[in-house]
Amino acid sequence: MKFLREWDALKMFSKRELIIWLSYKMNSTMWVLDTLFTTIIFFVLSLVTRGSNIDFFPYGNNYVSFVVLGLFVHFISYTNLGDPFTRVSRIYWGGTMDLYMLSPLSYYTPMFGIMFRGVIDDYPRSILALLFGWIFFGAVFTFNSPFLLLFILLLILISTFGIGIMSASSFYLFNFKQKTEPIKFIFQDVIIALTAGYYYPITVLPYPLQVLGSFIPHTYALDAIRRLMIPGGDVTTPVLPLQIAMPNINPITLDIIVLTIMSIVFLSLGLFMYVKGIEKARKDGTLTRWQ
Repeated sequence: MKFLREWDALKMFSKRELIIWLSYKMNSTMWVLDTLFTTIIFFVLSLVTRGSNIDFFPYGNNYVSFVVLGLFVHFISYTNLGDPFTRVSRIYWGGTMDLYMLSPLSYYTPMFGIMFRGVIDDYPRSILALLFGWIFFGAVFTFNSPFLLLFILLLILISTFGIGIMSASSFYLFNFKQKTEPIKFIFQDVIIALTAGYYYPITVLPYPLQVLGSFIPHTYALDAIRRLMIPGGDVTTPVLPLQIAMPNINPITLDIIVLTIMSIVFLSLGLFMYVKGIEKARKDGTLTRWQ
């Protein structure tokens, strides 16, 4: 019964966000153009690598496919990492968090429902990026292991969302109520920006940066997705630091194991921190902004 109540509330929050998103008449046009121009930028970056000494092994020989898949993961992770903090901030500054917490809803339902706007706005951009890359820029993809790819996609969604929830929890738990907070800054603006490998394989980076990149899920998701989706991708040769350290495990299998561990750890820690932050705010009387 409680589950059905939470589900109904989640649907109402999501419906409200969809109506808001659709209410801006030019939104859909600009949404498509923004994705197209972002794909063009990634395509231009791929042209820069042509004729260079960068070794794209084991990720096939189509550079456009390589960077478009980087864009695909970028859209997903950017939303999951950055959106939770933004939504919690919106509820706080709108003065409605205390009203939500007085209702019989769980701590998570209001934030999950309001995040639906990010889901409908950003997740489809990933598919559009693949489509634009294929139609206009010569990207080629293979789908020989669709269920495995879907599982890897689920893991990158969960793991990055876990980091995003950790980021959102800092709003109340550590009183970071401005736009910049440490968790998002460290992960998204530093480690991911340096080592995610959206534009280039991380094997071209100095070894210490490759090791640093081993602590983010993007490294393993991109490695597995590119091996599986780019024609000519090699699925057996280890190239990442952890793969080289454990050569007896198939690289894609190891990617999935690490992504699974990260998903469990990050999501569990994020949900725990978020609840603790809400409880702290209720105790301190800082759950919402006084109007």
